[in-house]
Amino acid sequence: MSTAIEAQRDVVATSPLVTVIIARDDGRYMAKCLELDLVTEMDTAEAALKAMVEMIREYAADFLERQELFLRSPNRAHHKPYVDRIAGCKEDWEIMS
Repeated sequence: MSTAIEAQRDVVATSPLVTVIIARDDGRYMAKCLELDLVTEMDTAEAALKAMVEMIREYAADFLERQELFLRSPNRAHHKPYVDRIAGCKEDWEIMS
């Protein structure tokens, strides 16, 4: 494992799991996960957050299934420490909190 990924893992281990920003635009709500480059849009803030948590879980599962590919990708390899922490979450609440 590269030292850059190891350094990122150390930062992630001591920080919040991920950051999700919810913004309102023309009556719709966009949720964006900054660390994983994920975006969703829904009619309510609650629906946007719920959809984002589901998307985060699905992304983490996909990353782990195709880990060799993702770790060779310059725009995805740095997601590994986040994916590892997400994979350890048993409930959606752990991701949201």
